[in-house]
Amino acid sequence: MEENNKTGLSGLVVKISVVIPTHNRCDALEQTLAALARQQFSESWEAIVVNNNCTDQTDEVVLQMKFPVPLRLLHEKKPGASAARNLGGFNANGQYLVFIDNDIITQPDFLSRHYVNLEKFENAWFVGHAENLPELKKSIFGQFRNSLESVKLEGLHKTDGITGQNTSMPKANFVSLEGFDENFHVASGEDRELALRALEAGITIYADHSITVLHNDWAGASIGDYCKRQRVYTQTEPYFWLKYGDKNPRMKLARENSSPQLAKDGIRLFTWKLVKSVLGSKPGQQVIIAICEFFEKFIRVKPIVFRLYKLAIAGSIYKGFQEGMRTFNKTKTEQKSAVIQH
Repeated sequence: MEENNKTGLSGLVVKISVVIPTHNRCDALEQTLAALARQQFSESWEAIVVNNNCTDQTDEVVLQMKFPVPLRLLHEKKPGASAARNLGGFNANGQYLVFIDNDIITQPDFLSRHYVNLEKFENAWFVGHAENLPELKKSIFGQFRNSLESVKLEGLHKTDGITGQNTSMPKANFVSLEGFDENFHVASGEDRELALRALEAGITIYADHSITVLHNDWAGASIGDYCKRQRVYTQTEPYFWLKYGDKNPRMKLARENSSPQLAKDGIRLFTWKLVKSVLGSKPGQQVIIAICEFFEKFIRVKPIVFRLYKLAIAGSIYKGFQEGMRTFNKTKTEQKSAVIQH
């Protein structure tokens, strides 16, 4: 495989650079770095934390951290995980890049598992598995979240997506594809979009669920926080739609959350969009989340509570998609309606 001639402080060729973008989660970042510091990996590696406009104690956490290999701190002013990951990836010394988020708890064999795969397969990327923290799975909402997780598979399996939580690749691939699309202004969609370009370039992506990490998720404990995140994450979906049209792998989501048009939607979808517009409004979210919390505390019948969660989430997704349409040029987005609404 192609060798990287860049070396670390020890003079050894750097095999892996771990890139961690972060914004105002210094407590979670400290746990992420502490776990990463316990890697059982014999090759030369480095970690790069990219401060993306943090106003908390992120710099202090990084600078005071005792770390077994070079721990670099970079700063990116352009908002968004895409820009932060690009700064880290393009400035990395490693032959391979491993991307994780600032709330990921790795196991001691994390890097070695990625490295074995990267050395064995030419022109291939690898995406691992992420699970919620065990303590978050005990509540009714935690059980609901757990029901949404992908099934953990054995062995390597070809897949069509990656996640910034747990992905590795040759740096040469990353550079040739010009990194993440920085028009994705929040950490959502940018990883799927990069994966799509990788597949078009002939790169194979494998899922390896033996590389499992824990996700210290800020939105993992309550339906209210989860809805806030889904709203923000969905804001980038219209851009994906604008960029790829009918190649967008999430056309169903676009069809179900674009502006209501009775003639094209049909009465059922048109009505559902109107319901979601109410559920996604500020008072609508307050009411449906309050109902969810009441049923969590006093009723505790999972099928009913789970259905209420889905209603709350549907409203937040619709709201985020509509906000994204305005952000990424509503006029052009509406012109795509012929593609996704039959």
